[in-house]
Amino acid sequence: MDFPIYDLLINEDEGSDAEVSFIALVDSPAIKKSFLQFNDNFIDPNKGEKKDEFLNRCISYVINEGKENEQAVAICNSLWEQHFAEDSYTDYPKQASENAKAALRYAEKYGWNECGTPVGKARANQLANNEPISRDTIARMASFARHKENSNKELGDGCGRLMWLAWGGDAGVEWAATKLKQIDKFNSSKIAFAIQSESEHIITGPLMIPQQLIYRKSERFGEHYVKFSVDTIKQIAIKFSKKGYQKNVNLMHEADMQVEGLTMFESFISDTKRGIKPMEAFKDLPDGTWFGSFYVENPKVWELIKKGEVKGFSVEGMFDYEQPTSNAEAMLAKLSEILNNIK
Repeated sequence: MDFPIYDLLINEDEGSDAEVSFIALVDSPAIKKSFLQFNDNFIDPNKGEKKDEFLNRCISYVINEGKENEQAVAICNSLWEQHFAEDSYTDYPKQASENAKAALRYAEKYGWNECGTPVGKARANQLANNEPISRDTIARMASFARHKENSNKELGDGCGRLMWLAWGGDAGVEWAATKLKQIDKFNSSKIAFAIQSESEHIITGPLMIPQQLIYRKSERFGEHYVKFSVDTIKQIAIKFSKKGYQKNVNLMHEADMQVEGLTMFESFISDTKRGIKPMEAFKDLPDGTWFGSFYVENPKVWELIKKGEVKGFSVEGMFDYEQPTSNAEAMLAKLSEILNNIK
């Protein structure tokens, strides 16, 4: 099901409360970049890199940063696990695996014949073997709901029932629809940062990304997506600075967990036409992304950051809703989001 997409706006009038007034430190990064305690470029596993290759590279670097060997080994193993844990999921229901196994048993006995594609057959093997699956795979499983009319057919009655089971059956497809919303809810609204300098107590990273779809659900609007335009993000950043909110920071969006000792001392919006490039660690993000750096004097908060208990930024404020975009605009927004995520 396609949900409506609303643009969120603020009022430039300084007397209006439609604004971003706080930056929250949160525990769930959104742009699928693991929180890194040292150098985000160097320690992030490279595409195609094997675990032992990464560990050798990482451990050497972390030791050079002053850590003992055992600490370095623990840190690098944790970074490897975090990097891949954010990209794959294994918590689909047992019944989904059993359904896939049933499809494979039937195909082994009678053959696939003309049923299914290589992708569908690979999916059956993944689920049957309880292998990790990615967010994209979960999205494909959820979209398979369009074939739900085949769920009540008998095996052997065409290809419908066989492929429905191969994709996890009722249990798998229903789980995927729910899981996809959960993933997107966390991954769209909270943005990863990196420790820019451990010795100087600086954290840095993107605060807002233009045109990124954020899943929401409310009594008034039901299930829907929201997004911010480049112009709105610029207005937000300007108003945030004009009203002196650079020290407004809390933990996990909790009003009673406001923290002192954090100051935003650097703020800019990437714009290649003006020669303002994204930070190297976030060079995949589009023009119009709002970046910020915070100086952290609060020792308790710094410990939370170092331990990985808070991993990213999330803006907080009051916004005005603009009418949903047309279907064509919605498709363009989704395409823009996909293109922005291509590295």
